[in-house]
Amino acid sequence: MPMFLSHCVLNVLVLITAGTAVLYRAYLYIQLESQNSSKTVPAIDDSRRIFASEPAKAALASGKAFKIKRCILHAAPIAVTIWILVFNGRGVYWRDEGFDYQNPILQALQYLAKVHELLMGASLAEIALHRIHYDLCASDGLPLGLVTAAYQVSSITYLITPEFCEAWSFPLGIRALLSRLSLLTLLVVIYLLTAVLGPSSAVAMIPRLDWWDHRNPYPEGPERAFMRYKPLDLWPSSITKELIHPGCADTHSPDAEYCPYSGYEIVSEWVGAHQNQGQGPNLTIPNHGSVTRHLGTIYQGPKSEGWTVSSTVGYKEAWDIGAFWQYNVQQSRAVAQLSRPRIAPAFLDATPIKKPLVLVECAGQYSWDPRNVELPHRFLQEPEFPWKYDSSNFQSQPTFRTLFPNATNATQEHQGQVPTAFAWINTSLIADGPSLGAIFAINTPNTSVTLIPCSISAWWTPASPYLDPNSDLVIQEDTPNPLETSTQTSAQWTPITTISTDWADTMNLNFTDANGRESTYIAHMMERYNDDSSSPIVFAEPGYGQESIPWRVSTALGLYLTETLARVQSTFWNGTVLCHTDASGQEEVYILGNLNAQDPRWWPEGMSFVDYAQREGWAEVRFQVRRYGYGWGFRGLPIKLAAVVLVLQALLGVVHVGFIVFGGWSVKAWSTMGEMLVLAVNSRPAEKLKGMGAGVRDERTWREMVKIREMKDRRLELVLDGGLPPDEMEIGLRPRKGRRYL
Repeated sequence: MPMFLSHCVLNVLVLITAGTAVLYRAYLYIQLESQNSSKTVPAIDDSRRIFASEPAKAALASGKAFKIKRCILHAAPIAVTIWILVFNGRGVYWRDEGFDYQNPILQALQYLAKVHELLMGASLAEIALHRIHYDLCASDGLPLGLVTAAYQVSSITYLITPEFCEAWSFPLGIRALLSRLSLLTLLVVIYLLTAVLGPSSAVAMIPRLDWWDHRNPYPEGPERAFMRYKPLDLWPSSITKELIHPGCADTHSPDAEYCPYSGYEIVSEWVGAHQNQGQGPNLTIPNHGSVTRHLGTIYQGPKSEGWTVSSTVGYKEAWDIGAFWQYNVQQSRAVAQLSRPRIAPAFLDATPIKKPLVLVECAGQYSWDPRNVELPHRFLQEPEFPWKYDSSNFQSQPTFRTLFPNATNATQEHQGQVPTAFAWINTSLIADGPSLGAIFAINTPNTSVTLIPCSISAWWTPASPYLDPNSDLVIQEDTPNPLETSTQTSAQWTPITTISTDWADTMNLNFTDANGRESTYIAHMMERYNDDSSSPIVFAEPGYGQESIPWRVSTALGLYLTETLARVQSTFWNGTVLCHTDASGQEEVYILGNLNAQDPRWWPEGMSFVDYAQREGWAEVRFQVRRYGYGWGFRGLPIKLAAVVLVLQALLGVVHVGFIVFGGWSVKAWSTMGEMLVLAVNSRPAEKLKGMGAGVRDERTWREMVKIREMKDRRLELVLDGGLPPDEMEIGLRPRKGRRYL
């Protein structure tokens, strides 16, 4: 119904606007015919005259009919402007994309915007004409160059002509100075507004294709979701082994998607398939809820600098969004019937949903002392990140033998016999240090061992996940690029101060490769970078040497650790509860992810589920729904600039209506340039303008003050200061209201 009403209102306004213009022109035509019928036609006694003379008529008027006529010119554009601004201010949604006759209707609105532009232009021209007529008739006059200013407001080039520029030569006296300055300012504003009326009307009037808030997405009854914990519990600042689900054993379980090691296969497969491409990855990760999400890593600068930033939407958030969409489809809710909905969760208390952001910086140490290994921290001090390391306390001194007890000699030439070695480094004692440290011992092509120490810093950063299910089932977000996320304000970031090594060990399970060699998940994953699968411990890339190793290590480690942190929330295995309340007040409670049946009642009798969830302090989530189509709203700079233009024009029109209604008189004559030309022809030549019949070369001529004055024979003429002797004029007499002139 709202869509139908808006369509009807739009059609009515089109008819009103067009009808107003037609009626106004008809009114002028009837008025002209009535004047012609009352003419007194004297005998033609001059063979040189072709037309009969006209009767005397008033130049100034103040009657009600005259005032109404002048106000009508402002009423139509102001009414359309108010309608446009109200529609945009309310954020009115019109129609889904692809509706019947979409293109013809949008094209018709282009013509309607043009009509609106013409009406606003006529309104502004009337305002300029009123002011110039006032200065000509009721003041000390105005510069000669401004006499025609009101007749060419659509030609912005007038503002750079000598006629206009010479008018900036201000007269003496405060009163005259303020009058001239106000006139010139008004003309500049009117000319500039007229130049942008067309695009402003079109931008504001024509609906835009965008995502719009759905004001009533659940007509069947409210859908309220509750997480059985507080939001901050989802994003702990310290990651310890207590967060691991009891079902996560020391051996890999393919079905345990809530375990830290669950994302290993996907990341490892990417490493093995892209070892020679040197690309920043963007992986698609399958997720519960029949959706997928993106896991991306970005690096900046040379690969030899060895630092990357990785991020992805949380596993549980993606699951809840996908399950909520499945619920709407299964229950045939109105949301599922929209042509293109967009679903996004948001906490009711405005707590932002967050995602893991992991920065890994690795450095290659090709000549090293096993007694002193320093974790890299050069790029972790970039200003876009919310803290800096205290480099004075940043050195850790693990020995190679302590880290890798199975290695017999740190400098031994392994000749393909010893696999890549890996170990975590506890950084909890480093003041203002990273969340975790890691170190690799990697065999390089020259058969030497390179140490790769890595600093790992992690945060929970704000995210805006959403699902556009009719396009794809991929969880999207507003800032998918990790570097764009890292340059956002850090006010709402939650630093992960500590990642314990015992928690990290659960993502690095022991591994036995196809050759029977003992290794670990992470060490084996690094070996997959090798170009030659027959020698899995050689670490090189065609076209790259040792300088690419730190970047390769940080890429793989960042991907895996980010995916692991994204599943931390999955350890809170009590699913999100959805409560639907129908029109009768009956509650239906579901567990998202288990929609086959309603959840049996487990909250106290005599208490609604919503009251129970609120009593327990559970976090309430609202699934906001938007739809893709045409609508009006103040989004973006163009529509805001258009609104400013329309408001300024409307304000000028309203102020001018006030002058007309409450003013004593208004000029009735010279509404066109032709009429002003007739007045000029009927005026006697001015001595100051001699020699200018073929053009004006002296630009100072346009400064000459001109006014309209009453002559002795009841005629009106354009008079230059000093152009006629005083005895030719009624001394100091300006045109008078109600008096008729020949």
